[in-house]
Amino acid sequence: MARNPVIDRFLARLTPDVAASFSPAQLAAVELHFGMRHHAGHAVDWRRRISLPFVKFYLVVLAGRDERVE
Repeated sequence: MARNPVIDRFLARLTPDVAASFSPAQLAAVELHFGMRHHAGHAVDWRRRISLPFVKFYLVVLAGRDERVE
């Protein structure tokens, strides 16, 4: 498996024995998870933080072409 800078940073935050215990399949799953956190190009990507005196929350509206494989 080719080294990925994101995976390298992830593993660097773990103790050496835990980092060494990951199988290639597990590392691929971790890489997939981190890859999903990156923003894909959406036609509409609207994000707002809303702060009220008693609560804070965020609102996200994403829209774009569905390219998932079924």
